Amino acid sequence: MKLLYAFTAAVTVVSGFPVIDNLPPDVHLRAAELATRTLKNLEAQAVHPHQPVKRQSLPLPSDALGLSRAETNCGPSIPCPYFNEEEQKISVEGEYAYASPAPDQIRGPCPGLNAAANHGYLPRSGVATIEETVSGLNKLYNMGLELGAALAAYAVIIDGDLLGGTWSIGGPQQTDALGSILGNGQGLSYSHNSYEGDGSIGRNDAYTNNGDAHSLNIEKFEAVYAVGGNDTSEDGFDQRYTIDKFRSRYQEVQEHSIATNPYYFTGAFSTVVVVPAAYNFVINFMSNHSEAEPSGYLDGYNFKKFFGVTGSPGSFVWNKGQERVPENWYKRPTISPYGLADVALDVGIGYLAYPNTLRFGGNTGSVNSFTGVAVSDLTGGVLDAKNLFEGDNFACFAFVLLQQGIPDFLKGPLADINNATSFLKPFLSPILDKLECPELGDFDQSLFNDFPGYKYSPTGPATNY
Repeated sequence: MKLLYAFTAAVTVVSGFPVIDNLPPDVHLRAAELATRTLKNLEAQAVHPHQPVKRQSLPLPSDALGLSRAETNCGPSIPCPYFNEEEQKISVEGEYAYASPAPDQIRGPCPGLNAAANHGYLPRSGVATIEETVSGLNKLYNMGLELGAALAAYAVIIDGDLLGGTWSIGGPQQTDALGSILGNGQGLSYSHNSYEGDGSIGRNDAYTNNGDAHSLNIEKFEAVYAVGGNDTSEDGFDQRYTIDKFRSRYQEVQEHSIATNPYYFTGAFSTVVVVPAAYNFVINFMSNHSEAEPSGYLDGYNFKKFFGVTGSPGSFVWNKGQERVPENWYKRPTISPYGLADVALDVGIGYLAYPNTLRFGGNTGSVNSFTGVAVSDLTGGVLDAKNLFEGDNFACFAFVLLQQGIPDFLKGPLADINNATSFLKPFLSPILDKLECPELGDFDQSLFNDFPGYKYSPTGPATNY
């Protein structure tokens, strides 16, 4: 996949953004200025003791399964060539000491975000701005600045407060008088088929759990925990997880969803990109790094800490909202951030290594009724199963999926695609401008209308979780 890492902080403000009458006329310019300021400020604040490793254009491999099995916990194209204790040690003391969330603080479906909030790397309220998101996740996990900015901006659009520039890592955030214009953003806990999707590593499919896809299913966690080995001790130090083991588990989870969820659906950005990327994030962001293993390792101890789980196999307990960063935990080296380019490459390798996981379509109202939709039909014949992974095609396809899906999940005055994509554009254009994309045009998403899971969108109650 020839997806380049290069990302410039100097985002150009694009003029001529369309404006909807009942929104302030400067919304889009404010978004562009925010993208520019966020990345410039964070680049200026970043401390880089070493020059960041430059990514090269990388073709997807002919032996994807072999690469998947050989891939380290540092990522597909980024070496972790050294271990620096002072640079990589993550503080869990002082301002970053662990604290359980208060009743008025929000937590949600992502253990990595919950842990970040519980330690103050994200606002402990569970509601963050784009800049707070980028800064906090970079400091804690060494998430690439451009990845944090794009994911946060998308969250603001999908389930946040566009004018306030904030988003919730869990349930609905409180709104002021502007809420009557924008609506109360439901947060990640209720972003089904936009951010959250079927086939999660540890959560239920929404339809099978009365709309709740944010609570950990302890039996599902136990199944993924088991792929790391046979250590049944409470510590789990001998359990070891790799990205290939998680990719194999993802295939099993998909098959289970097809067999148990009559509304199982895959085809949106959330299920084609975000869900498999979330499996990869566990490896790439939660692995501990050491002198002996500079590329990182994830054992059962660290896995459970980040997921808020205690006990030993057969008697696991999920401690809701208590996800935490382990003590003596070391993040990725500064020169090896994990960014947008790495997400696309890792997801692409996973699909090539386990081709049965790349599905478009869903069950049609009963279990085991999965009906597929061809990529060529979605893209008017521009892409198909043979050329989807050539050049930059898959990365282009993923970004178009993201933008095409926005209107279906917005309410009221924000349902206009021009408004939503205009806000997001400054955060994506530095990446898209580096890609050689075919002219895809509009996807024929009407092909998904016969799948009940495509339109299923549970509404969250007035809760912080």
